[in-house]
Parts: sequence; structure tokens; C-alpha cells
Amino acid sequence: MSWSNSDKDCAFQSNRNSGFQMNVNGFRISIQFGPGNYIQDADIRYRTEQDAPMTFEHWGTDTAEVKIWGRDNFSIEWDGGDTVVGWVKSDTVGRLIGCLSSCPSDFDPTQALNQIISGQ
Repeated sequence: MSWSNSDKDCAFQSNRNSGFQMNVNGFRISIQFGPGNYIQDADIRYRTEQDAPMTFEHWGTDTAEVKIWGRDNFSIEWDGGDTVVGWVKSDTVGRLIGCLSSCPSDFDPTQALNQIISGQ
């Protein structure tokens, strides 16, 4: 099985039919919602085989796990010290992307991103 259709860092990337990554204003955001991810649906998180999403034409959940890399390619650290945050609602993902897309080049958005998560 081929893992990628490209040998370059693409602006958009899908992950085994259960998530995606995208570049936003120099940042990289990953939104994952499959087996093993920090999502609300316990059947998917704990009891679904890792490759199960690949057997469906459409796959979805109500929450997702999010990871963001800074412009320096290091993971943003969320409150509590983790590099991923789970159980994120779709509206919150939209606000995170909005924060990243409007972030000035000389600004660290970590505090603003944590406020968005804590307000969901």
C-alpha cells in the first residue's frame, strides 16, 4: 500500500479516512477523529479497528483530536502540557483555524488558542 501520493509537504493531507492536516498561515493543524483518538464516541475510540475507517465511504464523529505545529515546526503545548487536545467540537476547530489564519507573523498564538479551547 502506498502511504502518500506525493513526496512533498502538501498544504492538505488526509489521514486514512479519519482525519486531515492543513497548512494555515505558516502553522500546521491536524484534526483527527478515528480509532484511538481523543473523541467523544467511545465505540470508535476504544472498540474499532485502526483500519475500519478505510472500509467506509463516509466516516465521522461529533468531536475530534487537534494538534497544531507552530511556524517553528514544534508542537504547540496546550494547558496541562499536552501536545494534543481532545473532544474538540467542530465550531471550536473553526475558531482555532480562524485564530491561526489571522495571526500576525511576530505573535505566538498559544495563549489565544488555549482560551478558545477552554471556552468550548
